[in-house]
Amino acid sequence: MNLPTDVLAVRNEPSRVAYPLLLAIPSCLLGNLALMSVLAPMGEESSFFSISNFFYGFLSNICHQYPTRCLWIFNRPMGLCSRCFSIYASLSICLLCLPVIPKRKFIILSAFLLLPLAVDGLLQFGNIAQSDNFRRVLTGVLFGAAASVIYKRSALTLIRSLVAESGRTMGKHFHRNIHLAFSSGVLLLTIFYSLVVYIL
Repeated sequence: MNLPTDVLAVRNEPSRVAYPLLLAIPSCLLGNLALMSVLAPMGEESSFFSISNFFYGFLSNICHQYPTRCLWIFNRPMGLCSRCFSIYASLSICLLCLPVIPKRKFIILSAFLLLPLAVDGLLQFGNIAQSDNFRRVLTGVLFGAAASVIYKRSALTLIRSLVAESGRTMGKHFHRNIHLAFSSGVLLLTIFYSLVVYIL
């Protein structure tokens, strides 16, 4: 009987808690940023100015908030630019909805999906080509989805390594140690960023 990858990853009792937690932490924290971005103009429209100002002020620490680069709700700009909003919303949703992709070639393909955002941003930064909100949203969604695939695969690799039979067995395989180091780095950086935006 072939079990799904997610089931194989969490069949041990400690992993049943660790795996959902590793997905829930960045998904909730980054998803909350996207939610605040939507609530900021809605609060202003509803005359809840103190709440709206708090959201705009909080999000200004992580985004330039140029009105021309934001999506608008009720004739007011959202609290995040269209690119940032798309990244956070896509990443948080895909972390919970997309299944783990087991084949390495799809992970490599996901890495290439990170490139359109970088290219679009560099072209705009160098005044070579001007972007628009459609391209910012599209590249942001692709980036968030690809990042979620890489993150989930990293979480799966880390859990499998931690529940391995022994550290001595792992030490004999150099490539496993490289995968463990990479996976740990991805998880730590993502969770660290998700937390630090609320502290600064």
